[in-house]
Amino acid sequence: MDRNEAFAEDIFTQEEQRYCLRHRHPHVHFAGRFAAKEAFLKAIGAGFSTAGVLREIEVSSMPSGLPVLRLSGWAGSLLKRLKASGVTVSISHTPDYAVSSVILVS
Repeated sequence: MDRNEAFAEDIFTQEEQRYCLRHRHPHVHFAGRFAAKEAFLKAIGAGFSTAGVLREIEVSSMPSGLPVLRLSGWAGSLLKRLKASGVTVSISHTPDYAVSSVILVS
């Protein structure tokens, strides 16, 4: 992420950037959060064709470390239209790979 701050600004909120950058290997945490955003978009059937929405999907962590999605703008309103009462998210990573799953709760 050091090489392209503009990319980070387009994809991640300030809070997500602060979270990732305080870790020894921030790229792993950026990758996990990116995977969670992608998994959410796939869960709602939108994919990446919806430009500019990635910053409306913020991945934060509870004090226990549990990841949660905070949705705003279009992403938040679409979730309401889908009549989902909530979202669960899981993120796993190794030094080389990151994966995430998102489940819409009705």
